[in-house]
Amino acid sequence: MESLEDSVDSLEHERGDQCWDAFTYKDHDEAVRLLLLVEEPNLVKRTYYCDNTSLLHLSSRNGWLEITKDLITKYHCDPQEKDSVGWTCLHYAAVGNHVDVMQYIINECYCDPMVTDVFGDTILHIAAGSRSLDVMKYLINHQVSNLIATNRCGESILHYAAEHIDIVKYLINNCNCDPVAISSNKRTILHSAAGKNSPDVINYLINELHFDPMAIDKSGWTPLHVAADYGHSLAVECLLSTGKCDPLAKDNQGRTPLQLAKQWIGTNKSTLPIFKKFGDIKSFHPIDSYVNVLLVGYPGAGKKERKENISTLSDIMSATKDNNDYNLSDKKEDVLDALCSLQLTGLISVLKSEDKKIAG
Repeated sequence: MESLEDSVDSLEHERGDQCWDAFTYKDHDEAVRLLLLVEEPNLVKRTYYCDNTSLLHLSSRNGWLEITKDLITKYHCDPQEKDSVGWTCLHYAAVGNHVDVMQYIINECYCDPMVTDVFGDTILHIAAGSRSLDVMKYLINHQVSNLIATNRCGESILHYAAEHIDIVKYLINNCNCDPVAISSNKRTILHSAAGKNSPDVINYLINELHFDPMAIDKSGWTPLHVAADYGHSLAVECLLSTGKCDPLAKDNQGRTPLQLAKQWIGTNKSTLPIFKKFGDIKSFHPIDSYVNVLLVGYPGAGKKERKENISTLSDIMSATKDNNDYNLSDKKEDVLDALCSLQLTGLISVLKSEDKKIAG
């Protein structure tokens, strides 16, 4: 039989769960009601973004100023307590773009606006990545802020902002942040924009700030490598449409964006149809187009590489086979176009020759 003490503990845990759910789902009225029933709200910790997240963290994220005050003054929650990755309630307030909560925590609770998490991210990093422009303006204009601060990977605030064009423009035009800052692995803001699938930022950086779309990081990756590896269709199309990106540029391990894109074949992240769409883009190799390079390689290419290139062309031609909008007549037309192109360029003989060599 369950003891009275166990029964009380079970009820307290159940109320804690219910209160947590109300905070998680931003049910303000239910949170207020349940908070009165929980004996020690400061001990309610669960997993949200990460472990050891408190009700105060969630209240700060939700922008509940009065509840935040009560949790600190009445229920003895620690405003400087960190979750398992080092986020304080300031980080959570930054995610929600809640200036009033942040003002209270900094001015009344004396929390450090320059605090960093275990990755070295400042509050400004989190605000930039969350598109919390109001919080950013408050921190920059009214608090001590380091606009050139980098995290442990050497990433600037602009690297985190690369998903949001309005934040990027604000930091560059209003705050004079250095747009050519690179991370520890030599990634530019353009690499970050490609990784965040942000065509607006990509266009802005290339067309207005004249970024080099073929800039490479420490691994030899261009922004197109990054976009292809993530399976980001918008970024891949945006980069290819500039006519300045080489889909056959090799990284330090000899991998091309086109090869990285192959990992997503048959999924909704496949970008091979986009590479196919831009098949007439001039390559930086001494051959008419990168489709031709796929077939015959470059001067001096070996037998193995030519086989791989032919295989890649096959992948491109079949890339949209799982697309419901890709009907039989479209596929037939694409195949005929490809065969016609091969015949006109005299490359049918190359394919036949390779086929005989493979069979042999």
